[in-house]
Amino acid sequence: MLTTASSVAAIVALAWGAVLAWLAIGAALQRALLQRRFDARTRPKLAGRRVLIMRPCAGDEPGLLDNLVSTAALETQARVTLVMMVDAADDGARPVIEAALARLRAAGLEARFELHPPTGPNRKASMLAAVLDGDADAHELVVNVDSNVDLDGYPLDEVIAPLLDEGERVGASWAPWSERRTQPGLGPRASEAVLGASLTAFPLLCGIYSYGLVGKIWAARREALDACEFAGLTHYLGEDLEMARRLRERGWGIVAAPVLARARGGDPSFAQVVDRLGRWMLAVRGQRPLLLPTYPLFFFATPLALALAGFGLVARPLLAAIAAGLIVFARVVVAIAAQYWSARNIGPLRALFEAVLGDVALGLAWVRALTRREVAWRGHKLRVGPGGRLSSAD
Repeated sequence: MLTTASSVAAIVALAWGAVLAWLAIGAALQRALLQRRFDARTRPKLAGRRVLIMRPCAGDEPGLLDNLVSTAALETQARVTLVMMVDAADDGARPVIEAALARLRAAGLEARFELHPPTGPNRKASMLAAVLDGDADAHELVVNVDSNVDLDGYPLDEVIAPLLDEGERVGASWAPWSERRTQPGLGPRASEAVLGASLTAFPLLCGIYSYGLVGKIWAARREALDACEFAGLTHYLGEDLEMARRLRERGWGIVAAPVLARARGGDPSFAQVVDRLGRWMLAVRGQRPLLLPTYPLFFFATPLALALAGFGLVARPLLAAIAAGLIVFARVVVAIAAQYWSARNIGPLRALFEAVLGDVALGLAWVRALTRREVAWRGHKLRVGPGGRLSSAD
């Protein structure tokens, strides 16, 4: 009986390893093809186009002032208006925004501060919806950039350009980002391993998930945002997931613009990193539940598949060894490809270390998302209910 089970385990591990190797090579190739197609596109002229940039803030996070001021150093031909906002008068980000305003205006940028009390449990989406409601139709193009993104020298026009393609009905575009580690601890390294050396790394993932939407930095046509009824997104934890679903449902296309953005990393503990990843996965559980099994199957499959291959060594040692080789090969390919497209230093030993650390963090986050429905965000407790509906748990 044990021999039979071990033989089956070896065969399954071999098949799993083959799929992982195919996925790793395919993801790397698709990412390269995305870049080639993007680089070959005809760039429309953006001179004179009115663009609204929204930067929602919450708390005085590290580097906030520099991140906000960096908006003045964007590379763009468009006429930009910047709105920075918080949802409470005593928010720690408010004095930082006021300090940034003076420097931004001195640099010649049209910028303002807005205060918008929350109208729904997703406070970020609530602020964005309020700004859009107050802006009416003054700007034809709208951009969201989270507060921890450094925009110094960032080519914004490359992200906006797909929206103006007359041959396609593109409603939104989004840019992949990598996290710049600023601290030496285990938590920052785990975050870097997941976001810069795994299949979850957006600079790699955008090659196979360009039709989705990642909410850290995106651009959209105003009429597309109106069509997806943005105010309703405040009732979802993953407002970007719901925004993408509504856009596709209403006939708008979504594209990934592979122009790497940089987010400033903080100094979270390992547990906080797991909580953050678990929050993202909980949004998937609530809003795209069929995608949840893909995490152990593909995103942190390596330790699970290797354990299966290890059991297969009892009855089919050669088959199990080949399976283990494929599994490790696939994970190293993913790590190196993610490092490359994240503009990080590449190294096989570093890739192996980050593969182990990243898979452990992802596995723990997945278990957390399966076992809990409550999350904490910026000091507020939230609960994800049936259908992904979000409610306050404070």
